[in-house]
Amino acid sequence: MLDLVKQFAPSYKDLPINIYQFSQKFRDEARPTGGLLRTREFVMKDGYSFHVDENDLLETFNKYKQAYLNIFAKFGLTTFSVEADSGAIGGNLSYEFMTETDVGEDTAVICECGYRANLEKAEFVRNNINLKEEILPMKIVSQPEWVETMEDNIKHYGKTKEYYLKNVVYKDIDGTVVIGVIRGDLSINPAKLAKVYKAKGVLEPATDEDLVKMGTKSGWVHCWGHKAVYVGDLSLKTVHNFIGGQKEKTTDSINVNYGRDFECQFLGDIAEAREGDLCPKCQKHQLQFKKCIENGHIFNIGYVYSDPMDANFVDKDGTLKNIYMASYGIGIARAVSTIVEIHHDEKGIIWPSNIAPFDIHLIGLDLTDEAIKKEATNLYELLLSKNIDVIFDDRDATAGEKFA
Repeated sequence: MLDLVKQFAPSYKDLPINIYQFSQKFRDEARPTGGLLRTREFVMKDGYSFHVDENDLLETFNKYKQAYLNIFAKFGLTTFSVEADSGAIGGNLSYEFMTETDVGEDTAVICECGYRANLEKAEFVRNNINLKEEILPMKIVSQPEWVETMEDNIKHYGKTKEYYLKNVVYKDIDGTVVIGVIRGDLSINPAKLAKVYKAKGVLEPATDEDLVKMGTKSGWVHCWGHKAVYVGDLSLKTVHNFIGGQKEKTTDSINVNYGRDFECQFLGDIAEAREGDLCPKCQKHQLQFKKCIENGHIFNIGYVYSDPMDANFVDKDGTLKNIYMASYGIGIARAVSTIVEIHHDEKGIIWPSNIAPFDIHLIGLDLTDEAIKKEATNLYELLLSKNIDVIFDDRDATAGEKFA
């Protein structure tokens, strides 16, 4: 779409431009599931807007956001927007539209203060563990060979998970090994890790074979020294005197402190929020998790594509400037599936009135009787005259077939 707009060589007078389409999409979906919720082929409504700058875009962006909420309300869905990770699309701001349901495979992280984000984006307040404790000299200590897992460490040293360093190894599509380093009680969110590292593709967990090539194995990965890119979480600054980091056959390190004893090439938020963590916005209430289905996504893309594609407009002063861009999408088939999940009973689907194909299903029985046929036809025509959508089953079929 950007290339299409580019061909018209727009000026500032032509912007903003809004384009939309309904089209089939095809995706190499790794885990198709849930009927129409996640498929390899689907129908999608796409929208695109093009602007002179971000201020101009935000007016349109917010209109789309409200329009999507209105659309989902007409679908009979109670939907809310959440901050989201832009992923491969790019840009610095995006929102997903979530509908709460037990069959949802997405997680919305919310707080009563109004903070809302998906799990790939959600931030939280990391609690300081022992920063008042004196920083001790790092030591290499004897350690039984059987100490490999987090549970082994807890059994051997007698301290809870947050006192240990944990490494998780991934591989980028170009083969680069990426090691996420984090506090032992937290888990790494691969989407956050990819964003901090600026991964070239989807990060995949390293295999045992990958670890062997690195000269290590599961449970023995070091926090420094491997031929890899190290990405640390902000939690590394919440503990003094970590345990671990340089596991060998019969030794490991203790009193390890970030910044003094090791540093990562990247440091940022790579931890996955947990239910009950402190909200980053109000810093008063605990985060709650809601299972949801995502039905739409809007992206403030900015110059991500217009810059490399030289997609420009002529500004007031006659100079060429990059077009500022956003995109918007609703998964039509997924929305239909969500409606079915929300609106049904033991007898089947209950379509909300706004999207039901007809308002009334009129079934004619014993239509060989002219008097009955006349009454049924008169009723059908009366309903039509009142602008009521009716499907009239006047087939030559049994009552059982018509009620089925």
